[in-house]
Amino acid sequence: MHVYALTASPLVQNVLQLAQEEQKTKGFKAVFGVVLMFTILCGGVWMLLQSSFGPKQAYLISGTAFWGSWLVLSLIWLVGVPGFGPLGIPRSTPKYYGPQGSEPRWEIAGPNGPAALRSEFEEYEKAHADDFIAVDDSVVAAAGDKSAAEAAAQELIGEEYAVELGALGVGAADITVPTIIKVTGTELAREDGRYKYARVTFGPAEATATDNEPTKAIKAAIKPKVVTLVLDTGSLAKPTYQAILLFSLLFLLHLAGLVRYELNRAPAPQGAPERIPVSV
Repeated sequence: MHVYALTASPLVQNVLQLAQEEQKTKGFKAVFGVVLMFTILCGGVWMLLQSSFGPKQAYLISGTAFWGSWLVLSLIWLVGVPGFGPLGIPRSTPKYYGPQGSEPRWEIAGPNGPAALRSEFEEYEKAHADDFIAVDDSVVAAAGDKSAAEAAAQELIGEEYAVELGALGVGAADITVPTIIKVTGTELAREDGRYKYARVTFGPAEATATDNEPTKAIKAAIKPKVVTLVLDTGSLAKPTYQAILLFSLLFLLHLAGLVRYELNRAPAPQGAPERIPVSV
């Protein structure tokens, strides 16, 4: 039980994942290893089966078992390994542990963002203006969304201010957060049970005694600016669903072929009954 509890610890899982990443083989060696493993494993099973069932039936049996096992594995990728409460075994494998798609990310909605996102944000803001709530560090539940939205906004804000302050000879590299500008407020709004819209407000950082004259001039010229963002929910499970569909199709095709082969197989001819001579 202690082993299961240990492997379920987030810290231990992170360590194991890092160790696995370092030991991964990539490129041609990885492809060759997979092909070699597939050839030896599947080919060896087929050779053993064909000695008893013949080549065609052996292929259908091994193919059904092979794709069935991949179907089970893809289902584990989807739901994870939940553990077993009565025995004290916690969840050991999270959801979507197999092939993964794009993760949720914040995208700029305006004014320089894509027209579709800008339109989506404006429509939501017009209909739900009162749904935006100011979020600070005390709102623990929204801390992850807050920091992610601010990080996405900070990637753009330097160029935005550099364009406005071009007359002062300011470049994007000179607009640093929080030395020159700082986040003065972050507002989030929920949709479908999660934070999906954000407004991040930037303004000048407070002047310090160590600021030189150019830095003071930049800070004095900075005006508050609001960056609007929309959350792209991503498609983390999309490759897993595709794998389930593919493996289900291959499993059912081989299973149907095996059933059809068994139904159409002609029975082996029986030898003539042995005649025992009877003496009179």
